[in-house]
Amino acid sequence: MQIDRPRGRAPKRKEVRLQQLRDAVTKHKSLHVRDAAELLDVSEMTIRRDVYENAGMFQFLGGHIVFADDGFHRAPYDLVHAAEQNAPAKRAACAACVPELRSEETLFVDCGTTLPHLISLIPIDMEITIICYALNIADLIVRKPNIKLVMLGGVYHAPTASFYPAEEDVTLDRFAINRAYMSAAGIDEKLGVTCTTFREAALKRAAMARAQEKILVADTSKFGQVKPATFAQLSDFDLIATEDGISPPET
Repeated sequence: MQIDRPRGRAPKRKEVRLQQLRDAVTKHKSLHVRDAAELLDVSEMTIRRDVYENAGMFQFLGGHIVFADDGFHRAPYDLVHAAEQNAPAKRAACAACVPELRSEETLFVDCGTTLPHLISLIPIDMEITIICYALNIADLIVRKPNIKLVMLGGVYHAPTASFYPAEEDVTLDRFAINRAYMSAAGIDEKLGVTCTTFREAALKRAAMARAQEKILVADTSKFGQVKPATFAQLSDFDLIATEDGISPPET
């Protein structure tokens, strides 16, 4: 696809970057977001924004960039867009959790666009086990050689990039979880902590039931919002982490 521009005008940096990205995807057939960012010397967020804004040219597939007309099932752009919203606050909330991490523990890491920041902040030499069910979380975990990944399987649900069991799954029952890091789409003092789907809510509750300690990780924009499925009350958590820090819930 040729990018049109008026004659006599030097190409803008973004136009050059898009052409370079197109050339790289043509050469490699697919390109991981991190590799694309390194190749073009920009942030991963910039690459994701370029792909999101040029949906007619590119699409995401399991963390990789491919051409939109390659015949693959299109990845959930709403999740990609959500990753850009309040990203600094999400990362700050996850940074507040890092001092709580301990080697040789077993953690549960929830789905969504906040907790990928937690995975990226885990020290490279820390040896831990992480249980998860989200593709974007697993994609980051496999890049850290000292983390043992336990992936909960099932049917892939594109809007949340997560897997939900097609039938009863006893995998969680076999693990004693030291700490569960939970995300939320909405937090309301009266209606509790909510998410968008009831399947997600059921899995969240199962993970929390197996956890010794439960930490809610959410930026403050989630407070005051309500989504369809309630999975916990604020009092069910031992700690709440936001961009303002980490502390026990108010009683």
